[in-house]
Amino acid sequence: MAGRDNGVRPTVSRLRAMRAVTIDAEGGLAVRQVALPEPGSGQVRVRVVACGICGSDLHMRASASLPAGTVMGHEFAGEVDAVGPDVTGFGGGEPVCVFPAPPVDRHDFRHYMTTGIGLGAAPGGFAEAVIVGADQLWRLPDSMAVEHGALVEPLAVALHGINRGGVGPDRPAAVVGAGPIGVMTALALRARGTERLVVLEPNELRRERMGALGIAAVGLDGARAAVRAELGGDPAVVYECAGHPSAPALAIELVASTGCVVLLGALDEPVEISQITMIAKETDMRASFGYRPGDFTEAVELIAAGRIPVDRVVTAVEPLERAEEMFDALTRPDSGQLKVLLRP
Repeated sequence: MAGRDNGVRPTVSRLRAMRAVTIDAEGGLAVRQVALPEPGSGQVRVRVVACGICGSDLHMRASASLPAGTVMGHEFAGEVDAVGPDVTGFGGGEPVCVFPAPPVDRHDFRHYMTTGIGLGAAPGGFAEAVIVGADQLWRLPDSMAVEHGALVEPLAVALHGINRGGVGPDRPAAVVGAGPIGVMTALALRARGTERLVVLEPNELRRERMGALGIAAVGLDGARAAVRAELGGDPAVVYECAGHPSAPALAIELVASTGCVVLLGALDEPVEISQITMIAKETDMRASFGYRPGDFTEAVELIAAGRIPVDRVVTAVEPLERAEEMFDALTRPDSGQLKVLLRP
């Protein structure tokens, strides 16, 4: 894996304004000049190097749940640009990725949504700079390119989901959906030692990309037989990462008796599942939201060690000015993109 580019980088610290992608009243995205934020007590200003477009960004924009003027983006990495009072241990130019809410070891959805960066509560990473708490910074090692730090957050989501499943690497696993979180879940499973692994994905381009990453991928036609053929039996755990109304029922159909289904895909509307199938199989169903500090640390370590092929997961790196175009591309059913980064 390529190491850090130590060349001279532009700084925002001498400017009074910066570029940011904001939501307008009709839900469109446009780059605007906004005031350069100053760090307060216990805060750090991070100059953004790269910020990933997450499925939740697509979902929130489409649902009109965020007010006009919101700056989204919670998967980002950059360099320390300025520190506020009472902050010690961080110097200018230090490479970091960001835990996008004050880190906690317990599950608290409201905590994330009311304090989270880029989720409406505080401006996010689709900008030249972001203000974060010093306790939200994770240092990046020298072996890791700064922009690859933007993959830490989605990888942490995947690792937390795997932890929720509680199934060891010696058992067969299936992942439903080869979008960004599905891809990271499959790669995290492999990095942790799971060898019997298959991904289900209707999009042929994404199946081809999974194959290029060395992970078997099958379509939805005859899915159960195809999964059994790849794994030599039914999966002990199925990770639902598609966020499609049909996906939870498919996961229940696929999983082995006494197996576990882990829900990582997010849907607002109710979904139909077969209770009798779950009872007959004694299926466990668990939900996974976000991550914990330990997941973030493990994600940094896996990427820095070269165990996640981030160069091949990132399929596009585009300027902020192409944000709306890339959002639209990612919502198309035939999109072959895996992970798109925006670079200020």
